Amino acid sequence: MDGAMFDHKCTVIPNWVRDDVFNIKERFPHANKDHAESAVSIVIVHKGGKRTTHSGYVTTSERGKLPDVMRLYFGDDVVAWLSKVFNKTHLRNEQRKTRGMNGPTIERLMPFWELIDIEWDAYNSSFHFRAWYNLSEPASTKNNPKRDANSDPDVDQSGLPDFVRDSL
Repeated sequence: MDGAMFDHKCTVIPNWVRDDVFNIKERFPHANKDHAESAVSIVIVHKGGKRTTHSGYVTTSERGKLPDVMRLYFGDDVVAWLSKVFNKTHLRNEQRKTRGMNGPTIERLMPFWELIDIEWDAYNSSFHFRAWYNLSEPASTKNNPKRDANSDPDVDQSGLPDFVRDSL
């Protein structure tokens, strides 16, 4: 999970996944989300097995001599689910924006991972989203790497920035 999923309502489909796992490079050649062939369904697999279906689309953007970029876009309804299920990542992203930080900086200050599993169903032209790993409890300081508290003025002896401790 990363902030782009909340901020831009999309995720990049890495080339190795696009080409070698999903095999969808030829299926979604269009840059325009309004193209009929760009439409997909997003099936959210909720805790307990309930499934809900949402609209999405896949675009491919050319970048000249660089490899094309394929993105999976989704709506506010999917972002609402992501924000709820991956709440810690969402809160970290909000702190990043509030403090004018970039992703690597906030991730260094708040080191944890929440993982989403995205699978492709070619037959139904749908992507399945499942929360693979998320944090239900605040991260304990014992799981954070040891740091020199004097190396960063925002970090205290616990290893957590003040704004992180205050939000937990």
